[in-house]
Amino acid sequence: MIEWWMYAFLAVIFGTMFVMFRKKALVKVHAMNFEAARSLSVAFLCLFLIPFINLNISWQILLIVYGVSLMGTFAILLMSKSLRHNDVSLVAPLSNFRPAFVAVLAYFFLGESLTLTQIAGVVIILFTTYLLESDHHFSNFLEPIRNFIGNRYHYYFLLAVFIFSIATIIDKYIVTYHLSIFTYYFLVWLFVAINFNFIHAWQFGIKDSLKCFKDLKYLPVLVAGFSFAKNLFALKALSMAYASLVTPVLMVETLFVVFVGGEFFHEQYRYFRFFVSALMLIGVYLIIM
Repeated sequence: MIEWWMYAFLAVIFGTMFVMFRKKALVKVHAMNFEAARSLSVAFLCLFLIPFINLNISWQILLIVYGVSLMGTFAILLMSKSLRHNDVSLVAPLSNFRPAFVAVLAYFFLGESLTLTQIAGVVIILFTTYLLESDHHFSNFLEPIRNFIGNRYHYYFLLAVFIFSIATIIDKYIVTYHLSIFTYYFLVWLFVAINFNFIHAWQFGIKDSLKCFKDLKYLPVLVAGFSFAKNLFALKALSMAYASLVTPVLMVETLFVVFVGGEFFHEQYRYFRFFVSALMLIGVYLIIM
């Protein structure tokens, strides 16, 4: 029998490949072009989920799901723009802000408690973000802060993480009380694909949408396959064990992305960023444990 941690580890591997090949594609085309093609590919893969979904849904819930898809569309575009213009080993660790955002949002909107341990975790994440921006230069205390403030693509990435954090709260509500995971995943990505391709066709024309597949060849489908596999393996792991066990394993993806991506793209300071990312995970674990 395959254990839950094996599925979680497979999700980490596919997640790492997803980020690397996404970055590779974004070097060649603009974020909107690529995400329109990728979302269409994911929507196609979601057709395999049709035997497992139930479309007996009220219009109110469908409206909420579409709202989540709009949030996802905007966040995906922001994240791709940031990834296109920054080192993958620099921006990937910022995804560790997500548990911090979720903890704070859950405190204000779901009435969940925020413990001293979780607050300590948030502080550690903030401190390690400062270290990340220093790139091992500590001669000027304010320089890392200026680096962060002066890079708009950092804002894009953090805003995307924040939007995904809000979506996580809504996700939890929808899959707990209204829809199965497969139905929810299918509908969200169907809507995301419609959103991206409608906007892309309106801005650049339908021919330009198809041209992205021609220019990138296999990459949109390959990256879509990696993200699809990552999500399914993660969902399988979460269905077999407590989230408190699975989530820490899934968060290791950051280390894989920083190390493997940094090596693959020959990025500077990748070893220092790997070390800082490991420290950042301590803060993440304090929040989610």
